[in-house]
Amino acid sequence: MSDFTWRLHDDAGTRMRETQSFSSKEEAEAWMGTAWSELLDEGAGSVSLLEGEETIYEMGLRAE
Repeated sequence: MSDFTWRLHDDAGTRMRETQSFSSKEEAEAWMGTAWSELLDEGAGSVSLLEGEETIYEMGLRAE
């Protein structure tokens, strides 16, 4: 089983960076629940959850 990471994208969709790795999807999602506002301040507009190199899902960080 691969580790999980978040890939950050700016509002234009350009890749910014990836976060540290997490051992489970639940751990990664819990971290995002506390870190999303700091990521917005950093300039991220959306994120993708990755398992290894496979994208599990993508989501925006701003309220629509």
